[in-house]
Amino acid sequence: MNTLTTKPTVLLVDDEERILRSLSMLFRLQFKIHATTNPQQAIAIARSEPVHVVVSDQRMPQMLGADLLREIRAVSPNSMRLLLTGYSEYEAVVASINEGEVFRFIAKPWDAVELRSSVLQAAEIAMNLSEQAAVEPARAMTAAPAGVLVIDTDPATEQSVREIVGASRPVYGATSLDEGFECLARHDVAVLISELFVNGDALTGALQMLKAQHPEVVTLVLTSFRDVSTLVGLINGAQVYRFLPKPLRKGPLSMSLQSALNHRQTLHAQPRLAQRHAVQITPGEGDPSIARKVMSYLSRLRARGLGSS
Repeated sequence: MNTLTTKPTVLLVDDEERILRSLSMLFRLQFKIHATTNPQQAIAIARSEPVHVVVSDQRMPQMLGADLLREIRAVSPNSMRLLLTGYSEYEAVVASINEGEVFRFIAKPWDAVELRSSVLQAAEIAMNLSEQAAVEPARAMTAAPAGVLVIDTDPATEQSVREIVGASRPVYGATSLDEGFECLARHDVAVLISELFVNGDALTGALQMLKAQHPEVVTLVLTSFRDVSTLVGLINGAQVYRFLPKPLRKGPLSMSLQSALNHRQTLHAQPRLAQRHAVQITPGEGDPSIARKVMSYLSRLRARGLGSS
């Protein structure tokens, strides 16, 4: 539903003029449009004026789209970012998560209704955040730091997290989805570090449902699983903050965990920013048994007055 009363600005970047014309036609009635084939010009535009949404192609001769979105994030952190590509490249998807922090990953050829809906949702979030920024006071930190939950059957993951975190905050370990839910129900969790498959359970659906209910929990995925469509689902449906391939490397894990904790602190101080992590709901997707476990966990939280309504 379009609730916008003024036209937001969308910046379109693609090395093909034909694609830019098609995208401009799609959005011209609802948006003020900038369209360019030059990534450097796109960065200059984002630096010089408010840009609510950036839609960039991935494969461009001057610069990859994921790299461009990273540069845009640096000069215009409030711009919502969408990556558009016709290639199922594992590295591009991982980069769009870890570097571009994209809102949506859109596959070419795009579905016009879906793309328009995603861009409009991004624009509404960007404009809402801009309006709320002037009135929302920063919330003070709670006395006790929120913890880190690790869901993984590999003990090396939890051990590495404990070594990184030290005594600064609690670390909770779980080797099953049920144990993970029990920790989430009993403790304040800032960051969730999860495998995608634990004891035969595929956790992708659970991560999506949890993010929809608890956008303030920052999620890192640490796995050897490399399926591109699953990663795209994790961007659009679970707003995963970082994706780290196994085998585990402690250096990248340490940097990603610290970044995630800083991001959670920002979300805690300014709850409005959680809107940036609104997820794409896909009805009927995922394992029904996992969905039942998630709903049971959420019901328990609501019964205790802790969950989202």
